[in-house]
Amino acid sequence: MIKQTTNLFIGIAIVAFGLTSCQSDKEPTQQDIVKKNVEEYLKPKMNDPESYEFVELKLTDSVLYSDNVKYRKEYFEKDLKFEKGELKRQEKYKNEFPSMYSEEKISKLNAEIEKIEKILSEIDRLSTELGDKANNPASYTYYYSLRGNNKLGAKVLSEYILQTSPAPDFKVLNLADNKDQILLNPNEFPGYREMIKTMLGY
Repeated sequence: MIKQTTNLFIGIAIVAFGLTSCQSDKEPTQQDIVKKNVEEYLKPKMNDPESYEFVELKLTDSVLYSDNVKYRKEYFEKDLKFEKGELKRQEKYKNEFPSMYSEEKISKLNAEIEKIEKILSEIDRLSTELGDKANNPASYTYYYSLRGNNKLGAKVLSEYILQTSPAPDFKVLNLADNKDQILLNPNEFPGYREMIKTMLGY
């Protein structure tokens, strides 16, 4: 009987140890990583970091790389339309209002139009290279709330719109107080920043 009890105790201990081991080896979830990142980002900026109390973190939306491609294409297509309109106006001045016509402006407009058309062509190329990855998340948006002491020492609830990069880092891209501060195309898409730096010099 004593031997059976001892064996049972050892068995329970092994199972308990195994469960503890599994829990300690468990990979952090997306929620865990985002929570850690935003706390490390925000706490140093608080009036009283020690007063921090986590309240809620809830995933509300995501932006795909294809969304960012579309946003950038529409942005440059609008620019292109404007520049072509200006060029047409200048060409009209040549016949109707010669005093308002400028060869220098025509040259600048043609150069700008050529540059925008190249950018649009590069965006198409990068979009094609993305392939199926175009449907992957470029960023995530969360509702995030916490409590902490204000300058007067009173504990208040603060609510934010949090935008992060995708896996595996889930880096904080933006922490906004309201919808007006949201980034419309956070994290862009692979190759875009390098292409723009080459084409525009920034």
